[in-house]
Amino acid sequence: MSISGSMRKILFGMVLALWGNSGALYAQSQSYEDLRTAAATGDLNAQRTLGEALVSGKDGAPQNTEEGLAMLEATSNTGDIDAKASLGKLLLEGYLVPADPDRGTQLLADAIEAGNVEAQTTLGLALLWGVNREKDPVRANALLEEAAKGGDLLAVRVLGQNLLGGWVFEQDVERGMALLNKAGDAGDPEALVSLGNYYLNRSRASTDPRLALAYFERAADFGDVKGLADYGSALMWSQAGPADAEAYLRRAGEMGLGSAWTTLATGAMYGYLGRDSRSKYDDFAERGTAAGEKQIAVLDAQRQMWGISMRASGPKTLAGLDAAADAGNDVAAHYLISLVRDGNSLNIRKNPDAARAYLERFSKLLTPPEVRQLSFTIDASSTKVVSNFAALAQTYNSQPDLKSVAFGEEIYAANPNFSFFVLQQNMRDSGLYDGDLNGMATPATLRGVYTECRALANPERCNDTVMRADIIGALLAR
Repeated sequence: MSISGSMRKILFGMVLALWGNSGALYAQSQSYEDLRTAAATGDLNAQRTLGEALVSGKDGAPQNTEEGLAMLEATSNTGDIDAKASLGKLLLEGYLVPADPDRGTQLLADAIEAGNVEAQTTLGLALLWGVNREKDPVRANALLEEAAKGGDLLAVRVLGQNLLGGWVFEQDVERGMALLNKAGDAGDPEALVSLGNYYLNRSRASTDPRLALAYFERAADFGDVKGLADYGSALMWSQAGPADAEAYLRRAGEMGLGSAWTTLATGAMYGYLGRDSRSKYDDFAERGTAAGEKQIAVLDAQRQMWGISMRASGPKTLAGLDAAADAGNDVAAHYLISLVRDGNSLNIRKNPDAARAYLERFSKLLTPPEVRQLSFTIDASSTKVVSNFAALAQTYNSQPDLKSVAFGEEIYAANPNFSFFVLQQNMRDSGLYDGDLNGMATPATLRGVYTECRALANPERCNDTVMRADIIGALLAR
């Protein structure tokens, strides 16, 4: 199995940030030129580190994937265990080089047998999330447990996050918190952010914002300000303190978190930053654009589309998104395709054919899974006859590698009736529904969806209505 485009991008960042402690430490002490010299003398550490740097284009090295792979291959063939772990990670995950999951897994197995804890974590994560491997939570847990015992902080944190959240493993709040505190005390700021978000986002009766902020401040001391941005965002959207919300988000943005400017621009646009909120939009949008935030182009389009602080115009909305996508903005391209696929019931008409033309035009900006997902949603948008839903559902179920919550939400936006048809099929198989497969949100259908929804994370969200994109998306992704 593979993973969704959004999760792939998140994990891609982890690949670069958590390449491997031995190579990273070695690289910090030597320049690219020094590494070249040392590698030429047969220094295996230098060869491995230089190979990693060339593949990723880090540590001052010009990116040269072919040369970097060749160097890692040669070093691995000498029996260097760390090189096997590094090369196995590359080949299994397939972010920087073409994936070869079988060989990558074998290299990682060799490194694990020799006691390499980073290889244990790499394979454990792949089996946990289904990264080019079938998910195997039992083996993933065993590998991560061993890596955590060996001192790998990433393994400690991931175990803690999953136990605390109950995402893959059975929830164990006490042990999850203990592991995250252990990782945080050892200097892992992401563990501290996870703890902060736990106290920030629990049920209303048991939240502890002060404790959440304390964890976020500790993470900020390590340079990770995402928690401060999360805290500011929570304040902003709850309208609990617009001035404080802006202050925390500004602080996060000024410390290098570009997404904080996007959050501020969004809040300003919708009037969530107090008096004169909308007058602040231009400044935040300009800062976000300067920080490389591609979402700003989408916000600009939404302002134009809905007439926020300007006259509404569908044609100008599409023209702005078209120009942004033409300039290489993949986020704008994705939004443009989805918008034209669905229309907005106001000034942009639904036009699946035009959406397909945009997809063909901008496909090079998107990942192959994103292209396949968008293509499918356009097909779903074009399919209106219930008798054709079965064939479309068969196509959907034959591509489990594409399934994700985000993809499910896109399908629901493209064709709600088809979404309910798939859920009716699934519920019939599990004995929760015995009515017609008609794609209608009938009382019997909604009762079954509610029952299934109660098994999801955060089941309290099911109580108001189950006809929510996040709920339907999550059920379709199962």
